[in-house]
Amino acid sequence: MLNKNSLREEFSKDYQKYYSTKLFEEKGFVRKKCRECGKYFWTLDKSRELCGDSEHEPYSFFKDSPKKIGYVDFWNKFAEFFKENGHVEIEKYPVVSRWRPDLYFTIASIQDFQRIEGNKMGFEYPSNPLIVPQICLRFNDIPNVGVTGRHLTSFMMAGQHAFNYPSEGYWIDRTIELNYKFLTEVLGVDKKKLTYIEDVWAMGDFSEFGPDLEAFANGLELVNNVFTQFSYSEGKVSELKGKVVDVGWGFERLLWFASGNYTLYDAVFHRELEYLYEKTGFHPNRETYAKVAGISGLIDIGEDKEGQKKELEIIKRNGIDEKEYLEEIKPAQALYAIVDHTRTLLFAIHDGALPSNVSGGYNLRIILRRVFDFMDRYGFKFDLMDLFRMHCEDLEGLYNGLEDSLDVISKIVDIERKRYDQMKSKSERIIKGIIDKNEELDRGRIKVLYESEGITPEFIESYSRRMGHFISVPDNYYESIIKGDFVEKEKKVKKVSIDTDGLPNTIKLFYDFDNMSDSKVLRVSGNYVVLDRTPFYAEGGGQEADHGTMNGIRVVDVQSDLGVIVHRLESPPSFKQGDFVRCVVDMDRRIRLMAHHTATHLISAAARDVLGKHAWQEGAHKGEEKAHIDIAHFEKLDDKEISEIEMKANSYIFHGIKVSLHDMNRGDAESKFGFSIYQGHGVPSSRLRIIEVDDLNGNLIDAEACGGLHLINRESLIGLIKIISTSRIHDGVDRIEFTAGPASLDYVRSIENKIKNVSKMTNIDSDKLETGISSKIAELEAVAKYSKELEGKLILAESEKLAKEKDLVLIKEFTDYRKEMLRAIVLDVTNRSKEKMVVLYNKEYEVIACAGEDSGADALEYLKSYASSNSFDFHGGGSAHIAEGKLFAHKK
Repeated sequence: MLNKNSLREEFSKDYQKYYSTKLFEEKGFVRKKCRECGKYFWTLDKSRELCGDSEHEPYSFFKDSPKKIGYVDFWNKFAEFFKENGHVEIEKYPVVSRWRPDLYFTIASIQDFQRIEGNKMGFEYPSNPLIVPQICLRFNDIPNVGVTGRHLTSFMMAGQHAFNYPSEGYWIDRTIELNYKFLTEVLGVDKKKLTYIEDVWAMGDFSEFGPDLEAFANGLELVNNVFTQFSYSEGKVSELKGKVVDVGWGFERLLWFASGNYTLYDAVFHRELEYLYEKTGFHPNRETYAKVAGISGLIDIGEDKEGQKKELEIIKRNGIDEKEYLEEIKPAQALYAIVDHTRTLLFAIHDGALPSNVSGGYNLRIILRRVFDFMDRYGFKFDLMDLFRMHCEDLEGLYNGLEDSLDVISKIVDIERKRYDQMKSKSERIIKGIIDKNEELDRGRIKVLYESEGITPEFIESYSRRMGHFISVPDNYYESIIKGDFVEKEKKVKKVSIDTDGLPNTIKLFYDFDNMSDSKVLRVSGNYVVLDRTPFYAEGGGQEADHGTMNGIRVVDVQSDLGVIVHRLESPPSFKQGDFVRCVVDMDRRIRLMAHHTATHLISAAARDVLGKHAWQEGAHKGEEKAHIDIAHFEKLDDKEISEIEMKANSYIFHGIKVSLHDMNRGDAESKFGFSIYQGHGVPSSRLRIIEVDDLNGNLIDAEACGGLHLINRESLIGLIKIISTSRIHDGVDRIEFTAGPASLDYVRSIENKIKNVSKMTNIDSDKLETGISSKIAELEAVAKYSKELEGKLILAESEKLAKEKDLVLIKEFTDYRKEMLRAIVLDVTNRSKEKMVVLYNKEYEVIACAGEDSGADALEYLKSYASSNSFDFHGGGSAHIAEGKLFAHKK
């Protein structure tokens, strides 16, 4: 079994091959072993005994007068160096990893160029070598954000990449040469302070891996130089033909180092923090923070490191008492976390992700609620949207267009704040119960509290502290509630009941829109048949399968099993392997399916136009009678939005559309249409089938990688698109159910028939139904009101009559009285005559008993006894005062 430790040990044995470089030899670097962690490292300081990691060495790059350096200005300086050295600068990719079906977010710059085909990873890149200012999102260190001075949930991995070595690009010598030159000449690192630590980098599944050299200076890791040269598949390690240089520069750390601030947050977010200090009235004490800034790198709130305990130890050891810690250090850490989290949300929402309880949106909701927690805990008063606007302004010129998402973000923040406030009142009762019972919270309980009630660990801590009974939350609490980077893979269920092993992939005639064929039978098993070629579309992409006949026998389902198409017939066929059969597709069904599939593209485009570009398709189904599409949105669709989506989708048709098909290289498709081609998820293929929809002026309406069948050159058959219902299927996703084409005509006819039937039943002309039914409803309401008044008079009369009877126990049948009337009578009688016991029932044997206050009787026990003595079973319940239920005759 591969693991990083064993690989590092193996590579270190042959360090001349994997870690040594010409620069190390030329400059006189020596290889040493760290006395603390045992890792090997390279240094110019022959007396050095520590590798330079912040776990062993304090930060020592702080300046008495830190510099204010613009984020974009510093990138331009970085980019200029690499462009002068032969690299092409490209724009960042989205932070939502649409091209990778296995990852929610972009977690590394190299991910921009990774493409999966089958079970293998490949690389597609626009230039070689290149640099990219890639924003990455990672949520595994949430508790550390704001605390350690260096952790973030979003950061720029300034990617420096060279591909396909030795045919192209460059390898370790050129990498470290550029690396050393930038660090010492541009960033100004003291070469004696610089160390390169030997390590290993690998994908989570070790599908690709290689040695890496991590560069540290003054206790801070600045860059990770990965040399991807191996792959691991089916238990075997093999060397890549085209090796990849994957250099990930921690851009915020470079900026931090250059500025000399006590924390990364002060260096990167200085304008935002100045705003927060002004609005909140909290001003950090630089002298107090200076006592711990250098060794804050030792703090790591993780599973094995007990970070919060270590933080307190560090605080006390450096002369800071608990009062200073709580009043000066913790509020500053909260503001640091807030500026990071808001920037993360800005990038994520701008690129189409939403806070929710599902998928990657789960983590976004966690950090937004964390922001709310901090604001409430410390009484911070400021407008969150001001922070979002400032982020946009600071990033303009590098990441343009972020401000376009501010309106959507404002709506999301308002909605999420209301949900959070609703959660708080309920959560306070739950936490109070935990305190009263003196319960301890482990990671499992915290996970349940967050997933069931939305209670964050910060809220537990802050509320319990206010209650004067601090609940200690485990250091690694977020590990239990965050979603990992990788999408949870659904178990694939094989849908076919026939062995397809050894059979060639079926030739797909349906992609040429063939509806008939004479095909050779390759295998038959029961009702299942495999042909060499087929005109029948196999279910896929949300589109149901074609039906039809095969030698006159009905084809009722078609499925694909890894490229082999399997047909299920209505009954076992008489033909056998080697025979030729006549296949005929049911074209009425196919046209209906194609109309719904093409209309899905139009509704998807309309939803993005009406709601915003966050309205990604999260699923779809195209059936014969109707279809649906699931779209991401931050709140349930209202009637106005539904109407606008329907009108927009139909406007495309009314003004004319052209649907076309392109078989394209994946890179070309991404370059031309962007990553919106991956509605739903990425496609694991280097060749994509792109469906493009344009208006008659050639303006793009929609383009998607799609395997279904569409109305190409038959666009008029889409006809009318009619939305018939919408529903909130789960948090963050709405389902739009609709009809199009012939199915839409069927739907309209069914509505017309219903109107005609209502017209006949009410004796109202169909064109006057609205006013006529309103009049009928008014009449019925008047009748109901009159009936209610009569019931009241009957109840009063009956109760007065019963109250005057001399018997103390009254058992009466009121045949046609409703149970509610019986209840009102018994209560009124026993209120008038408190000594009476009253039992009433109707023809349905619904029974109610009521014991007056002075009767001395028990209504429930009396009812049970009465039922038993009269050969009834009593099903019901109640109390000593009133009981009710139903009487059933004993079964013989």
